[in-house]
Amino acid sequence: MRNEEMDWTEISKTKELDTIRSAVDLLDPNERDARGRTPLMLCITNRMPVEGIRILLEKGVDLEAEDKLGDTALKKAVKFKQAETVKLLLEFGASLDSPYGILGTAWNAARRNKTMADLLLGTNGAVRLTLDPREQEIVDGILYEESIDDMCSRIRELSSPELIHAVVDGYNWDDGPEPMIAAYENPACAEITLLDMYELMEADYWLDMDEEEWSHNEEYRLWRRLAEGLQKKGASADAMEDR
Repeated sequence: MRNEEMDWTEISKTKELDTIRSAVDLLDPNERDARGRTPLMLCITNRMPVEGIRILLEKGVDLEAEDKLGDTALKKAVKFKQAETVKLLLEFGASLDSPYGILGTAWNAARRNKTMADLLLGTNGAVRLTLDPREQEIVDGILYEESIDDMCSRIRELSSPELIHAVVDGYNWDDGPEPMIAAYENPACAEITLLDMYELMEADYWLDMDEEEWSHNEEYRLWRRLAEGLQKKGASADAMEDR
């Protein structure tokens, strides 16, 4: 590729390491395209081999730049399922945390892929999503408990944020509010679990419901109580916008 033809969009698609080496010396390695993407983001999006990514990183590129979608390079690597690139970015000091809180992190973006998310467990507020067999047995025992009272009792006894999170994630919300109130009231319940609960229970529905509709029904009153409690703890609809 001739120097006058060098363009980060095209360079990011190459697998030739010599081209990358030339580009980082001849072009601005931190320039932005119309969508706010840096050369590093373009290389990740176009699945450049990690050796090429390393060449860019060794140039001292901005790891925390955000594109117009709010993605950093680390979030791009997660979205495009590039585990080795995630490891490399962390090696070079990419931040795990986000100024927007847990919902703005690469860990949150990785949650559908537990193996990927576990690479980012150093994130402030993250919980381990992969359970060992014994932990899964405990969670299954709670979720398949036929007695709601016994289920609530077992949830209250949990001291692990990971197990509480897994119970909330696997809960059948048609079974009523009591077990989730027990999870909400458990001191070990993590912030991200509360945020998930707000979304899973469709808390806005209960908060918007007219008092006449919920005040004369015991189950409805409990759902309303849970929604209000989650809202007070900051698990509001506004917090869900970055998900």
